[in-house]
Amino acid sequence: MENIKKLLSWDTVLYADCVEFCPFEPYLSIAICGTYQLCESEASRVGRLSLHSIDPDQIDLTPTQLVDSPGVLNVKWCRQKSFNQISLAVANSIGQIVIYTFDPDSVIRQQHVQNIGDIDSGRLALSCDWYDGSKIAVSDSKGEVSCLKINYQGPELVGTWKAHDYEAWVASFDRHSDQLIYSGGDDSCFRLWDIRDTTNSVLTNRKAHQMGVTSIETSPVDSNILATGSYDERLLMWDKRHMKTWVSETNLGGGVWKLKWEPVSARHLLAATMHNGFHLVDCRGTSGETSIEQLSFVPTIVGSYREHSSLAYGCDWGRQLSSSGRRTIASCSFYDHSLHVWSWLP
Repeated sequence: MENIKKLLSWDTVLYADCVEFCPFEPYLSIAICGTYQLCESEASRVGRLSLHSIDPDQIDLTPTQLVDSPGVLNVKWCRQKSFNQISLAVANSIGQIVIYTFDPDSVIRQQHVQNIGDIDSGRLALSCDWYDGSKIAVSDSKGEVSCLKINYQGPELVGTWKAHDYEAWVASFDRHSDQLIYSGGDDSCFRLWDIRDTTNSVLTNRKAHQMGVTSIETSPVDSNILATGSYDERLLMWDKRHMKTWVSETNLGGGVWKLKWEPVSARHLLAATMHNGFHLVDCRGTSGETSIEQLSFVPTIVGSYREHSSLAYGCDWGRQLSSSGRRTIASCSFYDHSLHVWSWLP
């Protein structure tokens, strides 16, 4: 039986760059895809959100909802309900974080908009990440990182600070602390910030990656494990107790744009590698361990998907297995404006 199988693809019309599955029952089949495209004639960036119901055994990518938007750079479902609602954050091309709620009738509805800085500054909100249902970290094209606090009335801007010399490609919370935010930038640097005092970073690393740092993900099951990805094509695994050097290095053969931990077990990482498709990386030995000696295992590529014909940008794990036990995965690519669904059998 084939390890990887393409199931279906759909033309997103506009350039596709992000996709993510809803983490809540009974809506685990719901996925949101975001698009971003520069309209040179109008000097504007436009986008669209498309909602899809992806049943692992009956794949149909016909959108259940389409929502026009400024260019979409990132989408993130909140991993816990916020004020008893399923919430979605969208980072867009006019420097906004837009909060949507997902209703029981399976549609998203815009609830709140928060500007990051001056809306006329040309700032793009490049990434966003939730901590529980209470905070959102944002990175932007001015090299700044912001933190939003989510109140019942909507988001409140807690603070914005200069984090990088060039674009701040990613900002992500430490999964195990609501005070710690990692950021990565086009200056080849990644940093750790304590939002109680952002005058200086807690940690700065300028030497690990040779090009822009684009993805930073702490393991959801092991508070000691950190993964970083870069345009330099390398996946680095770190032990947060010993950050002077990385534990392992895996060359993925393409600029690493997005990393996603496998739900529940976090044994595997799903990687979007721009010019080299999508990869499944086995990180056994780097999850659930406690000693630095046990973190010496080098992650191994156990599956690759190269059916896209353009930049591999967005990807996520489906949270439902098919009746044959295969894992469903969604991925999207840019210039060929394409959303794919494929399956993997470990």
